[in-house]
Amino acid sequence: MISTYNKIVEKKNNLDFSLKNIDVQLKKRFESLPNIAAVVKKYMSHEKELLTNITKIRSDYNDTEPISKNSATEKQISQWLGDVSVVLENYPDLKSIDAVVLLQRTINEHAEQISASERAYNASVVVYNTSITVFPNNIIAGIFKFKVADYLEIAMEKKDNPDMSSLL
Repeated sequence: MISTYNKIVEKKNNLDFSLKNIDVQLKKRFESLPNIAAVVKKYMSHEKELLTNITKIRSDYNDTEPISKNSATEKQISQWLGDVSVVLENYPDLKSIDAVVLLQRTINEHAEQISASERAYNASVVVYNTSITVFPNNIIAGIFKFKVADYLEIAMEKKDNPDMSSLL
């Protein structure tokens, strides 16, 4: 009887551990995705500013006018090219695409880890429920009021990855 009781308690503890593991994965996703999204947003903002400046200078320049009339634009171009050279020396390649790929990869990794934790929990439910419903364990489980555990069923809206558009 003691051995049976201890085995049921062990399975119940594994079940509780599996459920807590899901919480850990959800917290990890909750904490990491906004931070990565902020980095992506910063890179995208920097590159957008760079491209906006290029477009503005190009639209200000009129190649049908003599150089004397375009001198202000030429001065802007020279100054801007100097600034771009410094930026490109510090950041030889634009990084937003790498940051976006990292964000996508991280979202997928979190989804896979959460899914694995949910499968582990449901597997623990099977083992625990079996241990308290088979004879003679069911007698001991009844005496100590062990209850059948429910399987984890995630609502459809919770299965999707978080909406990152609000963060970007």
